Amino acid sequence: MPQNSGVAGILAGVARDSLSGNPLDDHRPGFTTMPTSIPSSSPAPSWIDSPIIRRAGWIALSMGVAIAATTPRLHAADGESRVNALLNFEFSTHYLTPRGMIVQDSGLVFQPLVLGFFNLYRGEGFVNNATLVGGVWNCFGTDRIPSSDSNGQDRTSWYEIDPIAGVSIGFAKHLTLDVTYTSFNMQILNIPFSHHLETKLALDDSGWLGKWALHPYLIFWSELEGKATAAQVPYVVDPLGKGPQPLPGSSWYFDIGIAPSYTFEKLGGLKVEAPARILLPDSEFYGEYYDESSTIALYEVGLKATIPMAFMPKGYGNWSFHAGFKYQHFADENLASMQAFNAPAERTDDVVAFFCGLSTFF
Repeated sequence: MPQNSGVAGILAGVARDSLSGNPLDDHRPGFTTMPTSIPSSSPAPSWIDSPIIRRAGWIALSMGVAIAATTPRLHAADGESRVNALLNFEFSTHYLTPRGMIVQDSGLVFQPLVLGFFNLYRGEGFVNNATLVGGVWNCFGTDRIPSSDSNGQDRTSWYEIDPIAGVSIGFAKHLTLDVTYTSFNMQILNIPFSHHLETKLALDDSGWLGKWALHPYLIFWSELEGKATAAQVPYVVDPLGKGPQPLPGSSWYFDIGIAPSYTFEKLGGLKVEAPARILLPDSEFYGEYYDESSTIALYEVGLKATIPMAFMPKGYGNWSFHAGFKYQHFADENLASMQAFNAPAERTDDVVAFFCGLSTFF
């Protein structure tokens, strides 16, 4: 999800566009294909009863309550709703994850996202905003894949459903800190559950650079339990005949990126974005079956154009249409080679995905 699955990009986009553009980042939760013989420390438990879910939820809730209780409140009613919702309907040529997993590269992929925002506080102090976020993300495709519930006997067009929960905190006027929990609940290929926590720090530099702001950000993304990539698959299949080796465990990576944009007011508010990012992984994130881990595993650039749908009647949300593409280059040999166990079925250095969609915020 929503450039990663945290909520900072969503909230920052809404603020920048004054609800007139597309507030979504292009990155969404991802998964990978794994053979069912891989041992997993989290063999598809009920996500509702998971202690990790409960712990992450309590962390987010506690942060929000603490902020609301210890910062001064707005006394004057500002007339703006404290509860909002975001709907995004995305169509793409690929299911391509932020971590470089090419899960599907044929047919049409449909990825709907629903998020709810509950604002706890906004004001003029050091902490100027605190918002709880919760939602769900799904992935469907026209090409059917062997389903988990049938143990591969039947095929399904429903690939995945992911719960999302987090808190977004604005502070020091220009900074936003997001802490977001996600889990990948796969409906295909008996892929085990995995749980993750993303911490994202974003800077709004528009006060200094105006329309040419870069909107830089730093992300720390960690696997709390399980794997979000196909890193274990080569160790199990052993295509190079290396013999038994320890499987890479839960790991982490850093993401460094920018999201510059420019709005053409005379063209109906057309907004053009040119995001770019690099991914710096821990050595166990993609494993080291094929080669030593690279410092930079993945480069990504993209282009997205968003146009407000001003003809929509007031009261039906702030609608927009967007279209674009993203290009990823796999600099890490382990990431490139493990695509043989994903949709490409062969070593892959590059991928380009095209997408378009509708979104509304109200």
